[in-house]
Amino acid sequence: MSKKIKVAFVTPKMIIGGAESYIINKSNWLINNGFDVIIVSQGGENVSNLPNGVNHIFFDKISSSPLEFSYKDYSDFIEKLSDILLRNDVDVIEAHNSYPAVHVASSYKYTKIPFFINILNEVAYYRNPLLTILTKKLSCFGLFYVLSYEMNRYIEKRINFKLNPKIIPIPVKAISRDNLSLENKYILSVSRLSEDKDYVRYLIKDFYELYKINDKLSEYKLVIVGDGSLFESINVLANSLNKEANRNIIQLRGTLVGDDFETVYKNCSIFVGMATTLLLAASCGKPSVIAGSTPETNKFSWGLWGENDLDANLIGICSGKDRTSTSFQTILESLVECEGRLISSGNAAYKMFKENYDFGSIMTVWGNEYHLVIDTFLTNGVEIEKELNFLHLWRLFYREIRRVIKFLRL
Repeated sequence: MSKKIKVAFVTPKMIIGGAESYIINKSNWLINNGFDVIIVSQGGENVSNLPNGVNHIFFDKISSSPLEFSYKDYSDFIEKLSDILLRNDVDVIEAHNSYPAVHVASSYKYTKIPFFINILNEVAYYRNPLLTILTKKLSCFGLFYVLSYEMNRYIEKRINFKLNPKIIPIPVKAISRDNLSLENKYILSVSRLSEDKDYVRYLIKDFYELYKINDKLSEYKLVIVGDGSLFESINVLANSLNKEANRNIIQLRGTLVGDDFETVYKNCSIFVGMATTLLLAASCGKPSVIAGSTPETNKFSWGLWGENDLDANLIGICSGKDRTSTSFQTILESLVECEGRLISSGNAAYKMFKENYDFGSIMTVWGNEYHLVIDTFLTNGVEIEKELNFLHLWRLFYREIRRVIKFLRL
């Protein structure tokens, strides 16, 4: 009987968001199909939603940059991470952006555990030289994974390097279309409220401008679900606009889980978002407005998901290639003014989801990939370790730089 493989997800935090739902869904399938799973993260409210059988290990500062540590502290940090992975008999590691991937690569000299990087947000490459170099190194061995061709094109442009990615779409567990409501008129966005998802601020402003000039918007509200570092500033903006409107037209719901989370999708009229959240909306047949997924494109909408053949491999827009940008105000107005387009765009999103994001098929591919990664290290482990030497050299260089800075301050 073959040995059961234990997969470790090393990821920043288990808060409410698309990446975290991705981990939960993958974990559930893996456990049900003969794998063991551990998750190493800084914790968060989504830990409570992990499936039975998952071992979550809280590890402080796993999301922190190596630059935030002294040389000695980072050495101790990597040794502790290595100890966690070895004590739990991990067979293969899936490391996520931005810095867990770098930490896992740094620990390889101690653990010799096969690993790969799976990029869930391409914006991770913004001013991140360590992740950039690591990606270039691992890509040569087939250990670099992304979610779509569009993501890879953005990353290649950002790091100025031709990559050899393994592209596996997000496996999304669809929200049931049972008991869908058509009576509640609200526009929904579900997002981690952080700098890389700042489209929410533009969405709020555009919604308010449209509300002021279009009587049909008097029936609608804008509902924002999610939490994060920008929650307070976005809440201030929402309260200010609600005060001007003399109505509570913009509502921040914070974190929702379980049935409440699914219900808010089922009852919305229009969805605005990116990545997994966009696919969840499409899975229950909602008109799904694509929000830009980078600081350069956050202020724009890039169409309705499912209406363009490109959407089959696209869950966020990183560039305007083959697309025309428009304001959120313009695309929302086109939907509320035409019930026919509301229906047709929702149907198009559902059709494209069903044809391209079958959960079981995608997860079967992942089950095979974990075995392939282990085989890759059996064949190329020595060469891979040599390529990772840059991490040690970088740490030595960084230590000397800190010493010079300390000396100059004396």
